[in-house]
Amino acid sequence: MKITENNFTVTTIYFDGQFWCALIEQCRNGKNFAGRFVFGAEPSNPEILNWMIYHFAKVPLLPVEGRTKIRFKKLAKAEKNSSGIPKSLKAFSEAQKEYAEERKKQNRKQKKLEEKEKYLSKQKKKKERR
Repeated sequence: MKITENNFTVTTIYFDGQFWCALIEQCRNGKNFAGRFVFGAEPSNPEILNWMIYHFAKVPLLPVEGRTKIRFKKLAKAEKNSSGIPKSLKAFSEAQKEYAEERKKQNRKQKKLEEKEKYLSKQKKKKERR
């Protein structure tokens, strides 16, 4: 993949107040994606390098509306005044919620179909016994 204005990846490692996290923002052909990886304790440089080499590609990226740059000084100021969550993290969490809701709907449909099939197979067995 060529690195251009439309194709790039930005990884930001930050402390969210409880855990150290990596926010991955990627733009592919003009479409924006975001993903989040939680390290837990503060990662050392070798741990970050290991993660970049072996686990970076496995982080699920969800589609988001647009890319917004995280400005940590403004974030620190905003944290004192309000929730302090950057727009990219909000967009990612919204995309994550939408994805979870979609999966729930799919799982419900699948479960209903399985229950219906099970019911029909039981009815068929009852008819065969008679």
